[in-house]
Parts: sequence; structure tokens; C-alpha cells
Amino acid sequence: MRPVALITHLPDRDAGLIRECLAAEGCPVLECNPLDGTELPGLADVSGIVSLGGRESATELDRYPFLVAEVALMKDALEHGVPVLGMCLGAQLLALAAGGRVSRIGTVYAGWAELSMTSDGRADPVFGELSDRLRVLKWHEDEIELPRLATVLGDTSSPGIALFRVGPAAWGSQMHLEVTPGMLVDGWLSEDVGVSEIEAAGHEIDQFRAESIATLPAQMAESRPVFSRFAELVRGVGLARPGAAGAARLPRAEAVS
Repeated sequence: MRPVALITHLPDRDAGLIRECLAAEGCPVLECNPLDGTELPGLADVSGIVSLGGRESATELDRYPFLVAEVALMKDALEHGVPVLGMCLGAQLLALAAGGRVSRIGTVYAGWAELSMTSDGRADPVFGELSDRLRVLKWHEDEIELPRLATVLGDTSSPGIALFRVGPAAWGSQMHLEVTPGMLVDGWLSEDVGVSEIEAAGHEIDQFRAESIATLPAQMAESRPVFSRFAELVRGVGLARPGAAGAARLPRAEAVS
């Protein structure tokens, strides 16, 4: 099968639980990062797209040619029903690809927010088993304004849409469901820029780190099945795509503009 385009934006290139679940399902990955200075693959070369978070802003695409290329690749994927999963920045880019908007909050939001699933969310084949009142990590400065035909799957009391689907095979999560202790506690919360952002969001870093250590295991337990279901979907589509000309197509995404 063709690989999954696994797009990271941070220097650590860590994909956390997503990488783990793709590997467990036997999905090869093609790693992409703007620091490499290489072009993204074409849609015919991949079975799915996963786009993770970063420090770039989806409100300033003119500054980031790599993000412009990501949005174009996602538009193509939406048109052809190729599975897409966007996390944080990746979710914002997916919203733009589907005709939505992204705007600045005006400050950093970071916290363990309580998730509330919608009826559509509870019926979703990928995210449907996430629990109401699960505490989830959100950490962002931009918020998503969805296109009209997108479906809200879950929300929190914090800024912006938490979880949505576009068409039959594209999902966006403003929540960082992919993080592991090494990625979050030993990584982002130990780096100067991460500490500064957490403190700017009104937290004391040691307390937030302790809260994260205590809260993260429950999020991880519920996130692994989510990413495994996405990997199963990608694998099924990938095995059904023998070549670009004869690729099997899922139903078109109605929200593409």
C-alpha cells in the first residue's frame, strides 16, 4: 500500500500515539516536515494524510509556502475521499481546505478542558467512543470557524471547535489527543517556549506539569482506539488504490468549496 503522509511541523517531529497506531496497523509512513525543504507528495502517492500541530499560524498562509501546499493537498484529498486527520494546526488547515476560516483568539489558550460529544460525534466511526466529560488537552492561539456543511462531533467550553468531520473521511481535532508523556511532559513542557506559553495562558508550570502527568493516562487510553480506527480506514483505502488512474474513490466530500 502507499504510505500515509505524516506531516509534522515542530523540530521534534514527534507524532506520539498516531505514529504508534499507524505502525501497529501496518501502515507505512512518509514523513514530511517544513525543515526538510522538500515538497509534499502528490495525492496519488499516499493512502492518507495526517497533519499535526506547529507554531505557524493558519491565519498567515502567505508567510508559509509549506502550509499553502498542505491546504492544496487536503483540498485534493477531500475531493477524492482520501482519509485526512488534522490535529491542532492540521485541523485548522483542514478547515481552510474545506472552505472554513481560522481567526486569532488574541491570547494563548492552554488547558485540560472537558469534552462534550454531540449526537453526531457519538455516531462517528472514528471518534464515536470518546467519553463525555473526558478531559482533553487543548493548546492553541487560533480558533476554527467551520464551513457550513461540516459536522461538529465534540466541543469544550474553551475557545473554538474541538472536533469535527468534513465529508466522509476527513477529521479535525483542536485537541492534542496524540500526546504521550515523552512528547508533552518531557518535551513541550520542558522547553523554554512551551513553558513561556503555559505561563502566558495563566498556569504555573509545575502545577500544569503535575496536572498533565495525572490527567494524560485517561486521554491516552481513549485516544489509542481512535487512531487505530483511523489507521484501519487508511489501510483499507490504501489497499484499494492500485494506482492513480484506477484508484477507488469514496463519496465526495460535500463541504469542499
